[in-house]
Amino acid sequence: MLFMSRRFAVLLALIPALFYIALAAEVPHINPHVNDPTTGYQQSPAILKDEIIIAKDNGSRVEWRHIILQGNNTEIGMALGQIAQKDYGVESLSKYAGPIYGKARREYMEKNYPPMFERMAGIAKAYGLPADNYTFDTTTLAYDAGSMACSMIYFPPETMISGHATASRNTEWYLVPMDYYINMTDNMTGNAAASRDFLMEIYPDQGYSTMVLSMIDLNSATDGLNSEGLGISMLEDSYMGGDKMAPLAGARDSGINNLQLARLILETCKTVEEAKIAFLNNREFFSADASHYMVYDSSGNSTVVEWNRTSESVIFTDGIKGKPNIMTNHPIYLYTNYALEDLPREMDLIPYGDPYDSFIRYITLSNITNSQKGKFTDMQAADALSAVSPNTVIAAEGAMRPLPINTIYHVLMDLDNRSMMVKFYLNNGPVDPETKKNTSIFSPYMTFKMNG
Repeated sequence: MLFMSRRFAVLLALIPALFYIALAAEVPHINPHVNDPTTGYQQSPAILKDEIIIAKDNGSRVEWRHIILQGNNTEIGMALGQIAQKDYGVESLSKYAGPIYGKARREYMEKNYPPMFERMAGIAKAYGLPADNYTFDTTTLAYDAGSMACSMIYFPPETMISGHATASRNTEWYLVPMDYYINMTDNMTGNAAASRDFLMEIYPDQGYSTMVLSMIDLNSATDGLNSEGLGISMLEDSYMGGDKMAPLAGARDSGINNLQLARLILETCKTVEEAKIAFLNNREFFSADASHYMVYDSSGNSTVVEWNRTSESVIFTDGIKGKPNIMTNHPIYLYTNYALEDLPREMDLIPYGDPYDSFIRYITLSNITNSQKGKFTDMQAADALSAVSPNTVIAAEGAMRPLPINTIYHVLMDLDNRSMMVKFYLNNGPVDPETKKNTSIFSPYMTFKMNG
């Protein structure tokens, strides 16, 4: 019964999110043409690169875009608004339930997240709105909805042959349109959730430079690192789900949503300790699905950040110095004192014994890291996540029907080099003769390094 009620609650939560987005049709859409004198259109000078590096029409089910922005935060915001319209078809913005909510959101960003406050003015300009607009939400550029059912390991410097702090992470999701995912239609047309993704580098005049991987919202980050050697990863948290969901944008929420919180941390913090203070001093709300985070830095510190479902207080579970730190999709703080063999199973969410069960993935990764003789190479850190890459059909994370789940990307982040090594999912491969299931085809690893 819990299984059905949670899925139903997530469905109810997503409907208002889509509804508020639909309300914004009166926002003028500016058709972008680079420096078009007939329309007065001027492309933001912040756009240094906006290129597709993995194309859907080249044998891939997923598109990846590489975006590099540099300049002041208003120019960067304008660039994001223009890219949202031109490349992602975001023709309108979500409305607040009333001007008081828009005013509160602007004041919140001005106080807690100054780079976003400045970007809001640029996004407003891209959509033909006044900078002090209180009607439409200029913090969010949502285009495809979804969530992040994933696994990761943080490797402190002393566990790696390179001596570099490294994070290894899989991001997984169902490659189906959101309406199909929540059972509103049997029509599979339209862009699938998590099928148009981006790697974005931002070099602002104020705030820390960042490199992130993400989807769903151009102002979000699911994985990323900054110029100070701090990294963060956002994963779905099954326990915190249910009726806690809020619309993706606009409506009555003030504060910052979970899709954008990782970017706030990267742009305003340089250590795990500073990140903890930022989590405590912000008002976070969950949209699309509930989340938890791991924050880690080049010095070897890491912590898992979670919320108590009842009190909504923030709880930190620090990693053990010198040992890999693991996170999947269940709340770490509830099970820190359990022996591996005593961990429960998500019987209400995923069939018992399925390798994609969050606890089974956690145990698998723990066994791999505990049995390692000596330090890890980069490829050993990457291969550890291959052991829990999904090859299954499940109905979890709010899905209203059983669906095949795919690893969308695997990233290896080197916090010392400020670099990412990423392999991107392309398509399903031939059926494995032993498992009788499709294999997955990935691109070769591609390396991206921050400037400076």
